[in-house]
Amino acid sequence: MSHHKATASREQGQDEHIESVEDSAHQDREHPAGPGHDRALDLIADAGHSSVLTAENNARVLRKIDLRLLPILLGIYFLQQLDKSSLSYASIFGLVETAHLHGQQYSWLGAVVYLVQLVAQPFVAYILVKVPIGKFLACTTLCWGIALTCMTPANSFAGLLICRIFLGLFEAGIREYLLSPGALTSMLIMGYE
Repeated sequence: MSHHKATASREQGQDEHIESVEDSAHQDREHPAGPGHDRALDLIADAGHSSVLTAENNARVLRKIDLRLLPILLGIYFLQQLDKSSLSYASIFGLVETAHLHGQQYSWLGAVVYLVQLVAQPFVAYILVKVPIGKFLACTTLCWGIALTCMTPANSFAGLLICRIFLGLFEAGIREYLLSPGALTSMLIMGYE
């Protein structure tokens, strides 16, 4: 796309602005927007060259992944594991008495997270294929944090149970993405690495 400067005079002076002038070859080419159309391929064609991946480029990209993305993912995974033990810590500090839990209610609070994850896994696997993974992971992590924060004011079995159900639901999406060999490893890391 070529650009040129054009000036226009006005009553008070001259303002400079930039106009976009597209060449005829670019205007004649139509870009179909069908569901199977590859927009990235169009971007490469518009740039006029293709990228050559060298061992140095691959090493640089892998290093960026290792230094930027993996610490975030490991931090999220660490917080989820910490949440798993927080229910037992809360019981030591009086959760059972404060929430007036009786019989098997405390056990249900621990088990419902895994039951919801078990039920939600097929739906999450389907959503992972249909939705951009970065946006999906960001939304589920945010919602998981909100559900975890909502556990703080909950002081009854019903409130705690609802919070734990939502924790299991959102954790299923994060866990599926982090631990699934098809989702994370095949996208970011080559087979020989």
